Amino acid sequence: MVAAAFPAAPLQAAHFNLAKHKLELEGLSQTCRRDSFCFMCVHAFYSHCCHMHHGLPLYYHVVIPISVDTSTGKPIVPERSPGCCPDKPSLEFVTNLVNKEYYSTNLPRDAYYMKCCTTFPIAMCHHHEYKCGKDAILRIVERNGRHCIHCTDNEPWFSYLESILGDPVAVEEDDRDEMVMVLPVLRRSDLSVCVLCGDQLLDPRRGSLCSLPCDETYIQEVAQRKVRRDAARATQRLAKLHLDYV
Repeated sequence: MVAAAFPAAPLQAAHFNLAKHKLELEGLSQTCRRDSFCFMCVHAFYSHCCHMHHGLPLYYHVVIPISVDTSTGKPIVPERSPGCCPDKPSLEFVTNLVNKEYYSTNLPRDAYYMKCCTTFPIAMCHHHEYKCGKDAILRIVERNGRHCIHCTDNEPWFSYLESILGDPVAVEEDDRDEMVMVLPVLRRSDLSVCVLCGDQLLDPRRGSLCSLPCDETYIQEVAQRKVRRDAARATQRLAKLHLDYV
């Protein structure tokens, strides 16, 4: 049973700007393992990215932590039945529900939700799509050791995030035969230094560039990336036309 979905509110500029800064720092190579179970949703989830979706103040929205027996890989259910209501579920009922899902498998964080500003496995946390909206979710793929996102550069969020996206490593067709680019995420390891020259920032809270010359150079660099994106896309279109003609 899944809770009824309500239309997700569109994201505003503040959401996109915050999402950009958070994405620069996200551990995109990390994995997730189911470590909690919600009885209202009858769904196991990972508390890193989904705890806020299971926090309604209702007595039947009961969440329990789940650990794993390292020798068997099976879930360990708390000895006490969860909940405080008179008709709380029996321990046997709880155990049967919990045992229907897998908890020892680590899944890659292959999606990023811009409203929650967090990464999550799309296979495990499908509820992000109907609770938060597909347009606010970036799909993450790994190419040549780099973490990238699929996009067309026509998305409403693209102008906010393009400064942290590098040159395309590929131009492909998706499942709908739409041409998409694979752009690497330019991550930052140190918020205290300028993203362009590496000098120390006087106040990291006021931006990621240390001076006006760096700011101007960075704007030019981002503009040049757009030129290279357009060129890569045009090359791919010509190649496709050639194949179709042949």
